[in-house]
Amino acid sequence: MSDTPARPAWFARREISPFVLEDAEVDEILRKATHTVVSWVTKDNKPVSAVVVYVLVDGVITITSTTNRAKYHAWRRNPAASFCIWDPENIGRQVTLRGHVEIMQSAELLSRFTEIFLTQRMGGPPSPERLAAEIAKFDAPDRHMMQLHVEKILTHDLTRLFKAERDGTDVWS
Repeated sequence: MSDTPARPAWFARREISPFVLEDAEVDEILRKATHTVVSWVTKDNKPVSAVVVYVLVDGVITITSTTNRAKYHAWRRNPAASFCIWDPENIGRQVTLRGHVEIMQSAELLSRFTEIFLTQRMGGPPSPERLAAEIAKFDAPDRHMMQLHVEKILTHDLTRLFKAERDGTDVWS
């Protein structure tokens, strides 16, 4: 019999530190996932979120947008952002990245973004013709590239939490 008193049933859902993801798990999710929920605030400090497609360009989360989108104007005014990315095979494994968004116009970055995007979706590099056709779709005069510069990473593995609860495992011992 243990001298440690039993923890209350709510403990695992309040003290979640044992249910964070390892760095390798975070890297795997960021490589596998294709979508992120991005968040910003309006001029009057109202929160807004949207689901967008992203790719990793040189390890940096990169998205694209035109100037007629709310996120463009919000991040120009206040570049603070939060991106929530989940394991495509298990939504309970989540990574939240907080940081600031850098906005730029760059034909080179647009080309790299598009090539990576197509390569991931098609399972291999696109033909030069396909790449050029896709870039033409994106290449509006007001197209901007946006990259998240991460300042904090928060993670959670809900599957691990549920397993500990189900098994009655005391992961804090």
